[in-house]
Amino acid sequence: MIKQVVIWPDKVLTKPTKPVTDFGPALEELLQDMRETVREYDGIGIAANQIGVPLRVALVARRNGTFFEIVNPTILERTGKMNYNEGCLSLPDAWEQVDRAEKVRVRYQDKKGEWHEEEADGKLAHIFQHEIDHLDGTVYVMHVSPLKRSLIRERMERMKKDIKSGAYRYPAKSKDE
Repeated sequence: MIKQVVIWPDKVLTKPTKPVTDFGPALEELLQDMRETVREYDGIGIAANQIGVPLRVALVARRNGTFFEIVNPTILERTGKMNYNEGCLSLPDAWEQVDRAEKVRVRYQDKKGEWHEEEADGKLAHIFQHEIDHLDGTVYVMHVSPLKRSLIRERMERMKKDIKSGAYRYPAKSKDE
């Protein structure tokens, strides 16, 4: 089921998520909701707390259109440095340059609880870092200057009010269009 994406600075986005201990049907349902939601919002990744679920689960887009389903992930190694113009489903229409590691090695569980390691570089490394940051309670605007963050916060607060009143529809597309 498609869920509404939580808009920053909602508190669920600023608190570390809880580890997954139950690898049963509820996790599969959560992953399905996340897949449907990220596709509806045209995203390249999503963390469970972005749909209001404070669990350590995220999806990271592969080039082929499928997703890594990462549960209880940890970044084991970061090397190099790159700078990306970063956006986020929880901060509609807000983009900022953010420094990230160029390469990462990530350890995570799949939906069955099996452990995996993945090495990623470039854009894929960027997406892993962005989503794992979400699970740690960090939104990308925490990596920009306090002034920029404050201006974005004001814009997001106005947008949340507009969404609530119906003056702004997020996502802009709908199934009928």
